[in-house]
Amino acid sequence: MRWHYSLPKKSKKKVSDPNLGIFTTKELVWMIIAIIISTFISFLPIIPNDAPITALTRLIIFTIIIFTSVTTKKLIAPNYSIKIEHKIWSLQRWSYYKRAHFKKPVPIGLILPFFIALFSIGYVKPFALLQFDIENIPEKRILKAKGNRRNERKEFVNDEDYGYTAAAGFYSLLILAVLGGILSYYFNINVGHDLAKYSIFFGLWNLIPYGQLDGTKLFFGITVGWVFILTLFLIGLVLVLL
Repeated sequence: MRWHYSLPKKSKKKVSDPNLGIFTTKELVWMIIAIIISTFISFLPIIPNDAPITALTRLIIFTIIIFTSVTTKKLIAPNYSIKIEHKIWSLQRWSYYKRAHFKKPVPIGLILPFFIALFSIGYVKPFALLQFDIENIPEKRILKAKGNRRNERKEFVNDEDYGYTAAAGFYSLLILAVLGGILSYYFNINVGHDLAKYSIFFGLWNLIPYGQLDGTKLFFGITVGWVFILTLFLIGLVLVLL
């Protein structure tokens, strides 16, 4: 019995140029969908019909979380000579076996969160919704390198490029959690606690090293970094649940 795993192949398809600031149109649409889904899941099993302010506040919280994470990664990516574009999390290979894959990618980021949240009656709230694809910028790599042999090694994307880019998003979530904790503890602002809590929840779900989630890119790119960041999020989880 042979196990097989590899990070997603570097797509030859060019990541479309941004046309709404640093975001592409499709990327922005997927982000808005992810915000709406996350907000809905956060209220299960009871959806507030008589508390529009609460619903609006939660919507704003997830807007901050998702836009902060995505924006941070997009700003960091050029430092590793890549462009990235986010879309809904899709699953084509479901196991480590070489032949364990679907013919076409399944938009599991639209299906799995609803399925788990509804069947757990809201006790489990998955926030694994987005993934990012990349476009290599070999010219920038070569300019950074010195010497022909090093140029050759630096011409292609490596797993560390994935890992460090994904790590930036997780660190931004930890910063949001700290800011939320400060607002809650020192200024007694209840919204701060929710910001801290859902930043931690969002990060933990995406740290799972499965499929094309950011956790996979981090785990196989910089494993030590994955362990370190996971430890920070677990500490954060304990603090927000106290």
